[in-house]
Amino acid sequence: MQVKDVMTKGVKWVEVPGTRAEALDLLRKIGASAVPVVKRETDELVGMVTLRKLFENPSEEQLAMLVDRDTPTVSPSDKIEDAAGRLLKSRIRRLPVLEEKKLVGILTVRDIVYRAIAEMNIEEPASNYMRPHVIAIWDGTPLRTAVEIMALSGFRALPVINEKGDLVGIIDDSDIVNVSSIETESKMSQMAGRSEGDKWTWDSEDRIYITKRELKVPEKLVRDIMTKELMTITRKTPVSRAAQLMRQHRIEQTPVLSADSNLEGIVRDVDLLRSLAA
Repeated sequence: MQVKDVMTKGVKWVEVPGTRAEALDLLRKIGASAVPVVKRETDELVGMVTLRKLFENPSEEQLAMLVDRDTPTVSPSDKIEDAAGRLLKSRIRRLPVLEEKKLVGILTVRDIVYRAIAEMNIEEPASNYMRPHVIAIWDGTPLRTAVEIMALSGFRALPVINEKGDLVGIIDDSDIVNVSSIETESKMSQMAGRSEGDKWTWDSEDRIYITKRELKVPEKLVRDIMTKELMTITRKTPVSRAAQLMRQHRIEQTPVLSADSNLEGIVRDVDLLRSLAA
């Protein structure tokens, strides 16, 4: 299977010469945390501009000065396995797809998981790629504390346990943002959403790290907003089945439970890429 078989087409971009305002306007419009930058009139890729870079350089107005020019890329004919390895090595969630230096698409983690891994009948247990050290959160934790735990731990979603230690739900940063107001110069409250899929939406990783000190979080507890209907897998669930469940329920991670329903770990969509890149 090749990149062209699963990549997202019809990509939106900004052009150089251009301005910071133009990039922010497009990011707000499509709800993304990063967008490609191309040369005007040639459509040749210059790099990527991220919301993080815009917020770290609030006084820079020239788009050319804000572009990350060392962006890894792939071509439509590259193998999916090679692209998965590149995503893992670079620790990113999307790759511009170039053909003769021109941008023709974007390949995301979800593209590979939903359109490739879910269809490949990989029987290896998904638990081979789970994160066994999981940070769980008590369902009585205030939301403000949950925001800080997510930001400090680097986890975008946390399993939720009750006073007995039973798994009762899961909370991710989009759950928190969706019930909060965000007070920033660029009105990021207009950008709420989930991470990228067939259409780009807000990347929750950047959202929580950039806005955690700008969030006006309501006086609620984790149990008030957590997802209670859990989608879980066992140690024996195959990789492709886990990918199918993620696609079906539009989720980025799933807890792994033992035979007696104890939490043993969590598998993220990006973890499944390792089944291809191994």
